[in-house]
Amino acid sequence: MRKTNFFPFLLVLIGASLIFSFLISMKDVDTNEKVDSLIESYNYAIGTQTVGAKYKFTDKTMLVETALEIKKMGSNLLKFSMNPRYCSENYGLPKNDKINSLTKLATLEPSVKAVLDLNFKYYHIWTYGFSQYTPEPIGKKDDTAQIKFINGFPKKYEDALYKEIYEFTSYLLKTYNGTGKVFYLGNWEGDWHLRSDYDRTKPANLKTLEGMIQWAKTRQKAIDDAKRDTKHKNIEIYNYIEVNLVKIALDNPNTKVVANSIVNVVNPDYVSYSSYDATNPYDTEESLKVNLKKSLDFIESQLSPKKGLPAGKRVWIGEYGNPSIKYNDEMQNLRSIWTIKTALEWGTPYILYWEMYNNEIQENTGAQVGYWLIDDKENKRPIWYTHNSFYNESKEFIKNYSKKHNQIPSFDTFRKNAVNFKSLNPKI
Repeated sequence: MRKTNFFPFLLVLIGASLIFSFLISMKDVDTNEKVDSLIESYNYAIGTQTVGAKYKFTDKTMLVETALEIKKMGSNLLKFSMNPRYCSENYGLPKNDKINSLTKLATLEPSVKAVLDLNFKYYHIWTYGFSQYTPEPIGKKDDTAQIKFINGFPKKYEDALYKEIYEFTSYLLKTYNGTGKVFYLGNWEGDWHLRSDYDRTKPANLKTLEGMIQWAKTRQKAIDDAKRDTKHKNIEIYNYIEVNLVKIALDNPNTKVVANSIVNVVNPDYVSYSSYDATNPYDTEESLKVNLKKSLDFIESQLSPKKGLPAGKRVWIGEYGNPSIKYNDEMQNLRSIWTIKTALEWGTPYILYWEMYNNEIQENTGAQVGYWLIDDKENKRPIWYTHNSFYNESKEFIKNYSKKHNQIPSFDTFRKNAVNFKSLNPKI
């Protein structure tokens, strides 16, 4: 009987087994890396912003320092402002006479370019064209200097705005093509543009209303046309309108505000709600919850279905906050949690706290008003830790969910679980 030498065969089996194990391990590595990437780019809903801070602690510019602090807190979302005030009250950056458009602000101002290049996934940007700006006297602030639709929107400004927003959108699409970044271009509290004298008791000027409608339509069209004309992939840009006076329209349906007179006509991609009139007047969680949801429902009712947008709600909280000059640390944190949980329950895609560093000083005392996550002594307030803990819990939840279900959770699944996170349920 012929003897067979099994040793070479055994070596082949061992080798094949090792190769198979290696391939499996590499597959696991690839899967883990993919999950890690998805976790880093996931929308965690809560976030913050930086505009006009009154202090800083490093030799970096205000914009860069605060953006890095937002990143260090755990957020992948940055909200900031791009407009001609970059060199004055917003960030105090060096004035550059060559910067005469949004695109040049993005390319020629190093701090603006730096934060756009940072690895944030989501950008919310107050976007105001240089073509619409009338320089303000030194030390003076006039919000109408940024807009040209008071008493109507002249055609020359309309054409200039379209060109500038179109060019800026095209620049973003080309520069950040393939990065996965998502940009939302919008405005600050629109009802203070409609009522530029800040008097909510007066009826809206109908010519200004007509002008603002055209202004908003022009912004939406410029973004839509640039997206249509510019080849791109794995990058998104959307238009939003921010509203801030909702309660007066709920109390008196005949009152014209941005939500029921502009949003319902323009039908923007999204609506941001600066939500102080639905949050700050209320002293209990239940009363805040009832009134905030009522306002969100009202805003949502003004929108019409729109193709080409991701599934989900199109109204978010663009601002909320509880100043420390009025509330102690614990109450500031608790009231913020009330807003976060209510908005998560309703389904807003973003809930943005005002803000990383405080931007308001009391005129008569010089005291910090205290809209902050980090105060002027560089102390992290409890609400900072709530955000930081929430991000950590969110990432752990998504990691565990992915292991169990072999897929990333939907936003609805995430938000329904997030309301029960320990960070949002402190023992008082």
